[in-house]
Formats: sequence, C-alpha cells, structure tokens
Amino acid sequence: MWHNVNTQLFLLINASEQASKTFVYFAVFCANYLVYLPVIVLGIYWFLQPCSRQLIIKIALSLALALLVTFILRHLFYSPRPFAQNIGTNYLYHDKTSSFPSQHAVFVWTICLVICLNYGAKLKKLLLLFTVVAILVCWSRVYLGVHWPLD
Repeated sequence: MWHNVNTQLFLLINASEQASKTFVYFAVFCANYLVYLPVIVLGIYWFLQPCSRQLIIKIALSLALALLVTFILRHLFYSPRPFAQNIGTNYLYHDKTSSFPSQHAVFVWTICLVICLNYGAKLKKLLLLFTVVAILVCWSRVYLGVHWPLD
C-alpha cells in the first residue's frame, strides 16, 4: 500500500520531460546548494551572537546523531531510487545508493527541530526561514527524481 502511495505522490511531484529549464535549474539550486544556507546563517550567528553558541552546539550534536542513524538505516534497509526503477524523470545525477532516508532532508529538518524545541518562540523568523529551506530542499529532490516523497 505505502509503495503505491509513494509512487503516485512521486509521479505527481516529479518534473515532466517538458518541464521548464528555468524551473529545473531552480530545483537543482534548491537540491544542491540551498542546504548550505542554514550552515552559513548559523556560522554568522556563531560570531555575531555569542549567546546562540549553545544552540549551535546542540544543533551540531543533533546532526551528528541524526546522520549516524541515517547512515545505519541506509545500510540496513536498501530502498532503490526512482530512477533506478525507471520511474519518472531524473534531472539530477546521483549514484544508485539507497534513497531512504534522505540525508538532505534529515540535515535540514534536524536543524529546524532543534531550533523549534529549544528556542521556537524566540527565533520565529529563523525557524520560518529554515522551514522554507527544508521544504524547498525536500520538494526539489523529489521534483528532480532522486528521492521518493516518503524518504
């Protein structure tokens, strides 16, 4: 059942062969480079707002743990990428590694979750910015054909 839902959602989001090149380039930017925005912003916070260093350390530790769990899951449960199964259109080169879970999604959503759980009310604008980044990163990875929506 989940496989069918995942496939139908993927085909709904995935770019068609007639997709606008400009939109595809935007999606490639989101998929490959937008993930660095939170790192840059947090780096600026580290130097300009020393009071947020504790939060940044919590984010770094949480990222280390989350990416370790991701690494383990990827090696325990192989999930082929959509293009490896010839489903949809692929606009982004990627190795045929396991698609579940998405390391990009884990990275950006971990940052959002740590901020939300620790300083959600105080850092609403930052949380909103990072949430938009997370949504765009996740959408673009599916749109370009390298991940399933449930990854």
